[in-house]
Amino acid sequence: MKPEIEILAPAGSYESMLAAVQAGADAVYIGGTRFGARAFADNPKEDMLLQAIDYVHLHGRKLYLTVNTLLKEEELTDQLYEYLLPYYRQGLDAVIVQDMGVLHFIRTHFPGLDIHASTQMTVTGVSGARFLKEQGVSRVVTARELSLPEISAIAGETGLEIESFVHGALCYCYSGQCLLSSMIGGRSGNRGQCAQPCRMPYRTEGMKRPEYLLSLKDICTLEILPELIESGIYSFKIEGRMKKPEYVAAVTSMYRKYTDLYLTQGKEAYCVAKEDRDMLLDIYNRGGFHTGYYHTRNGRDMVSLKRPNHAGIPAVKIGGMQGKSSIGTALTDLHAGDVLEWNERGDNYTLGSPVFKGEKVLLRLPSGQCLKKGMIVNRVRNQELLDRIEREFLLPKMQEKINGILILSPGVSAKLVVEYQGISVEVYGDIPEPAQNQPITEERLSKQLRKTGNTPFCFERLSIQLSGELFYPVQSLNELRRKALGELEKKLVSRWHREQPELSDRQGDYSEESVQNRSAAGRTEPVYTAFYALAETLPQFEVLCGRASVKRIYLDCNAVRSIWNSSTVKELTVEAKRCKKEIFLAMPHIFRASSEARYEAGYQKIFEDTFDGILVRNLESIDFLQKHDYTGTIILDHNLYQFNCEAQKFWKENGLPHGTAPLELNCRELKQVDMSRMELIIYGYLPVMTSAQCIRKTTEKCLHVPGQMTLTDRFRKSFLVKQQCDYCYNVMYNTDPLMLAGEYPEVKRLGPEALRLQFSAESVQEMQRILELYEAVFLKEIPFTESHPESDWSYTKGHFKRGIK
Repeated sequence: MKPEIEILAPAGSYESMLAAVQAGADAVYIGGTRFGARAFADNPKEDMLLQAIDYVHLHGRKLYLTVNTLLKEEELTDQLYEYLLPYYRQGLDAVIVQDMGVLHFIRTHFPGLDIHASTQMTVTGVSGARFLKEQGVSRVVTARELSLPEISAIAGETGLEIESFVHGALCYCYSGQCLLSSMIGGRSGNRGQCAQPCRMPYRTEGMKRPEYLLSLKDICTLEILPELIESGIYSFKIEGRMKKPEYVAAVTSMYRKYTDLYLTQGKEAYCVAKEDRDMLLDIYNRGGFHTGYYHTRNGRDMVSLKRPNHAGIPAVKIGGMQGKSSIGTALTDLHAGDVLEWNERGDNYTLGSPVFKGEKVLLRLPSGQCLKKGMIVNRVRNQELLDRIEREFLLPKMQEKINGILILSPGVSAKLVVEYQGISVEVYGDIPEPAQNQPITEERLSKQLRKTGNTPFCFERLSIQLSGELFYPVQSLNELRRKALGELEKKLVSRWHREQPELSDRQGDYSEESVQNRSAAGRTEPVYTAFYALAETLPQFEVLCGRASVKRIYLDCNAVRSIWNSSTVKELTVEAKRCKKEIFLAMPHIFRASSEARYEAGYQKIFEDTFDGILVRNLESIDFLQKHDYTGTIILDHNLYQFNCEAQKFWKENGLPHGTAPLELNCRELKQVDMSRMELIIYGYLPVMTSAQCIRKTTEKCLHVPGQMTLTDRFRKSFLVKQQCDYCYNVMYNTDPLMLAGEYPEVKRLGPEALRLQFSAESVQEMQRILELYEAVFLKEIPFTESHPESDWSYTKGHFKRGIK
């Protein structure tokens, strides 16, 4: 039976899955050996994952498999079907996906398998959720940045199941939009390998010391849990597939406890006990908790500025030195095995004996260290808590209560009938013998049969029907029980097992030669006579208007303040067309309800008889335009990923055949998709983060005026960050621009539909220099070594050569 509210727990290992179920989870989400967004978790292999599916079903729970990364062409065509098939047949409940190609593939080849849209799809509004519902998605995992009213609107207007994060780590960037780890270290978050550069220190102009400006506190929503339920959230998702089973059990048990409290006693009786909140802080927190974005748009109080990892809880107040040791007063009860830590480096001390609150604590410090009087030392490991969690959730074995009847009669095979939830099994054993000495009793039979040991069952009611004075060997009784319980388990889990789906033509011909032939069908070898270019500022737009080598201009929506009310849009488009340019509007990176309302009010002014087409960057913009029957050309930007031909097929079927090549595929991998319908970005400072947080607000104060700042990392690399206040998000750009001028021969062989230059913060003079270089190389075919004089330019080739794993 479907629960009113689902507690969805993370399982980064088989052991964590067991802990989650024991602690009260209704469902778990888990990754296998491939394609999951936590590549470095202890993900179970196929045999254990198949066992896990049966285990959760036996105990009335569900299991969702994470396939929430972007798949390269050969992975989707050669590996995905065989990877999913065993789990599908075993009764897998749902797949969590990011890649539209994967969505399309599963919908086609695995009928009846629920598809959940991952938070990596960056669903931020009703429009995006509605679009996915039309594609067969049954559940949406909302972006973490949404407010409760926004979530309520999605739930109310789409009827989809809503899954939202209630506890655990927050990414600084909108999930699915982060390329920072990928671009600076080659470990892609879109491939489950994020190196978490957001947990490193940065500084802005004027800061004396670096701080963890991008490291958000973990969320804890116990206090507002009734509001979450009333907003329409169905599934309470706990983050933590990289965490240990103890963490999973502790957090799951708390959300189980308080969800049940609300459902049984209502909002008036709802109150979170201090000791329960303290327990969650003790198990893991980053400088305290926050309720996340549900009530807060952004802010400094959401950021863990001092440290990016477990901060623990205040445990000892230092009173001074005693010899070479520090002496302090315990602020809470301490236990043998507790670990106390006093700095970011992780210097710590493990207690050898318990200390009660208020008693003195002696800390023996490493040579040369001294703790100042008044300093607070935190506990980062509570051994007594971990031991208690182990006793309550990790050691006990979960067993379902069954009913049984044992019938022993002279001259007739022994019969054992077991029943659970209306499903029964009867088995037969050896024929009882007449008793020679002491006959067996009902009490002894019952006691022996109830020894169900490591099986998933225990007897709630057991009836013994014994006729006459009989002898029945213990070995025969054990075998009878083993056979009955084994067949009952098999019969129960088989209810979820599926037949193999009919094998459709899933292979096709995706060879490199075939794709190249398909891309070149009806086309001669490309000869590029002009570029497309994106301008984020009006001076850049003016430069592009005057450049004969630029055929199409993408005008970023942030180039014009309050574009929905602006009187200059018409003037700009008239100017572009006077210069014989196509002009496209590049819509916002994030298009939330407030922005959609403004665009709705100004639709005629923005879109009708103004732009030749639109560059879109999110699902919400697509649905918005389709709802208005927009007839201009729509181009998908690089972050509406087309990693494989199946994704291209998906978008083409939805009337959107033109896109932008993804930034994380190398030139060899780009040859495996149809580049004849994709633009290739060959220059630009690439956006590596789009965040609902604001660097200016975190370090200074919000001015409500667009601007830009610079973040500097520990390697003294600088990253431009723009505050886009019309849409209330920040965009962070890579430290060096992408430059593929030196890769002209390879680019030409790829044969992209068009070549795009992207300008973000370049001055007019810098633009002129860049345009001259690209005109020389791509339009006049002057070798890069000749057209690129020695200079101090610092640039990157991105992933065009190296790619990602």
